[in-house]
Amino acid sequence: MFNVTLDTNILVSAFISKGKEYRILRLVKLGKIKLSLSLEILKEFKEVISRPKFGFSQEQINKATKELLSISEILITSSKLEIVKEDPDDNKILECALDGKSDFIISGDRHLLDLKEYKNIKILISREFLIKYSEAKNVKI
Repeated sequence: MFNVTLDTNILVSAFISKGKEYRILRLVKLGKIKLSLSLEILKEFKEVISRPKFGFSQEQINKATKELLSISEILITSSKLEIVKEDPDDNKILECALDGKSDFIISGDRHLLDLKEYKNIKILISREFLIKYSEAKNVKI
């Protein structure tokens, strides 16, 4: 089973529309892939999805956060990395993926995507991950 770490932008997108990011989260809910998140990622998710531009009520934010808590392995990361110099906040995604032994990081962030891979953890956009998943499982997504 694939183990993934989702960047905050992917998590937020999954709750906004029924696109590729939603499909990835659905695979997690169905127990087809494992999701590793850190407390730092969850905190950032809650901060970002609370922005007025997204229009979520406090009740919807709490529900989304509880859902992530119920379907994820939540890590307290011990790794402290300084790989992404241009946006040090992105290092928390690498730390979580490393400590959680993730196979993939799924992100829309160019700082992470430019790395392509970190310590055998492939860094992909949602579409690329769904293609890899469907090829590996021989299923259509």
